[in-house]
Amino acid sequence: MESRRPAADPALLFGISLALSLVLWWPSLSGALDGSIDITVAGLRYLAALALSWVAVFGVGTLVAAYARDAQPTPPALPPGPVEHPLRRADDASAEDTEAADGAESPAA
Repeated sequence: MESRRPAADPALLFGISLALSLVLWWPSLSGALDGSIDITVAGLRYLAALALSWVAVFGVGTLVAAYARDAQPTPPALPPGPVEHPLRRADDASAEDTEAADGAESPAA
């Protein structure tokens, strides 16, 4: 069963969207401090900037996380069946050479 965990870190995405909303809202903040924009209008503009930035950052973050999940390499395939003998290197002595050497050293029974 597949676990239901978020595709991207929600706290990170929200933090990025907060920073982006402040950048988007900077002209309204300057206007509110100068008195050319009413504070209520500036607040509504900030809420709109926050909503827009959160939707954009969430969409891009989810898309990047989906691509990252699909790009993970798959593990290599296992051999078709169990290996009945250990694999040997070319310079190792063969099993017959080892048995012949053991037989020559031991006295005949």
